[in-house]
Amino acid sequence: MDDRIKKSVCPNCWRTVFSVESFNAAWKAGESRPSTVESSSADIDAGYTYDTPSWAEMQLSINRMCEWCDLLCEELLVYHRHVTKTEEPPPNKTFRVAVSWTPSWHVYTTAEDHAARYITERGVLDKIDSPESYALALQRIRECESQHVRCPRPARATLPTRVIDCADPSRPRLFITEGAPVDYYVALSYVWGEDQPHRTTSSRLASYTKCIDTSCIPKTIRDAIRVTHTLGIRYLWVDAFCIIQDSKEDKANEIARIRTIFREAYVTIIAANAGKRAPVPMPGWRHGDNAPTGGRRGPREPVNTRAWCLEERVLSTRALWYCSHTLQYECQTAHVNVDGNQNMSDPLDGVPRLPDCVFTPELSALTQAQVTDPSVGKTVDAAWRNMLGLYTRRALTKPRDRLLAFSGVVEYFHRFWFGSRYLAGLWEHQMPGCLLWYQSRGEPAPRPEKYRAPSWSWASVDGEISSLAVTYTGAVCTVIHCYAEPKWDVNPYGEVTAGALILNAPLRRVVWDPVEMELFEVHGVPAGIADDSRSERGEIGFIAVDAAEQVAKSTCEVTAAVLVETSTSLLGILIIPVALGDAILDGSHDVSGTFRRVGWFTAPFCDKSVWLGRPPEIIGIV
Repeated sequence: MDDRIKKSVCPNCWRTVFSVESFNAAWKAGESRPSTVESSSADIDAGYTYDTPSWAEMQLSINRMCEWCDLLCEELLVYHRHVTKTEEPPPNKTFRVAVSWTPSWHVYTTAEDHAARYITERGVLDKIDSPESYALALQRIRECESQHVRCPRPARATLPTRVIDCADPSRPRLFITEGAPVDYYVALSYVWGEDQPHRTTSSRLASYTKCIDTSCIPKTIRDAIRVTHTLGIRYLWVDAFCIIQDSKEDKANEIARIRTIFREAYVTIIAANAGKRAPVPMPGWRHGDNAPTGGRRGPREPVNTRAWCLEERVLSTRALWYCSHTLQYECQTAHVNVDGNQNMSDPLDGVPRLPDCVFTPELSALTQAQVTDPSVGKTVDAAWRNMLGLYTRRALTKPRDRLLAFSGVVEYFHRFWFGSRYLAGLWEHQMPGCLLWYQSRGEPAPRPEKYRAPSWSWASVDGEISSLAVTYTGAVCTVIHCYAEPKWDVNPYGEVTAGALILNAPLRRVVWDPVEMELFEVHGVPAGIADDSRSERGEIGFIAVDAAEQVAKSTCEVTAAVLVETSTSLLGILIIPVALGDAILDGSHDVSGTFRRVGWFTAPFCDKSVWLGRPPEIIGIV
């Protein structure tokens, strides 16, 4: 057996689930798919059954590149959250797992075979650094250029401020492009991982323009230099070397150009699995619906867990994906293996792309009529909510980049919503509805210690955000004033230093239970519950907590600000008063109090006439 297979799992997995005996038992059971149950559950008869190591031990195995522990833990985590409603199993937790292998047969052939005209399926190309793979990659680009009406044509473009000259891959150098003619260039998207000690700084800039010692370049970037050269392109843009990393001004200027850099690149190289060994699938291997050939879902790639990489992906006109299992090509029209197979996208992200009217308005002949067309508007609204969810579930090495790493995507949407203001993650034309975002998965994270955004912005907290696609009968509040102060004028879509929202809204004192996630009337207030029979504990609604903080540790009184009314409920945000500090409100509005947001609520069991019967109040939220 190929030694690479053995090296892709830990010793414990090799002795248990990947032994010959267990594999045969799983294969014979083969009618059912893999499933997981807790240790305390009844034994499973079908397939091969074993007890896993502890959760902590499996995490260590993942760090040592065990592909099976990685795959299994992803499924166990989903199961655990569903059953226990907690974020992660305790370190000593073990699971009993039953494994069965379902036989699956796929008929495929090579492109040059005589049967290829009848059999369209092709095998997975595993030699991704070969003349064949480069030829196929160029073939996909040529087909895109000549046949894809949805995709912009490759063209020479103004080079970014700095690029790596790959004319001699053994002696790359940093090239400062001021005054250089337009040309093709390649961009690299990858996961940085550990800090890169040999990145470009002010002190190294001069020496790097002469030569960059290849022994100082991480393997991912060395590979990208070789790929760029082999594709016949001279220049490569890599953030670690093409941005002066110790200059705040240079970083602000270059990051503001990210959208253009990736959009105008000849192709983007996406190192989807950088720093992680590629698994070698066993014959007939499948996990759920993830099959190495013939399926639509593929391995979960590390690049799809990083926030910056989503922006770089969706902004790229064309991309070559160096995945753990094969080489893929992606553009606005297609996501395929370079040999033409339509299969194996990451099940976490699928194939996220911007709508054509946002990504290529020049090709879709975008007009004012299209912008105001309700059907087009719904498509763009849905794309924004989807992108926001995909983006906020991803991790950031520097959490302060929460707004910054999304700014390139935002700029694309602003080309469509050109009549609206973008305010720290929200759009003016979507207010007040866009204020109804909420934490949608897992336990809330602690509130950041340093200021990142006003509390009414999703960027002020960590975690995955959902934006309601709710149809409301009417807004019951008025947005009087809203502003957010950009940190850098060169990038109005990035970091902010201050912001405030002034609302005229109905307010009501309520009791929230952040543990059970329920909302109640204040004790002693007789009115407000419309129908006791619809609630179990007398709750009038449900909540989502923004962050793990002192106010969210126990049941207490907060203020509900009602924003919109639906046919069945009132929706709004939960706020608490704050002392007015250094200048947040401009003083031109007379407010009854200043608050900050701590959560979201829906109140389907309240008496709307009572809640909306009081005059609204003008408040400031910071």
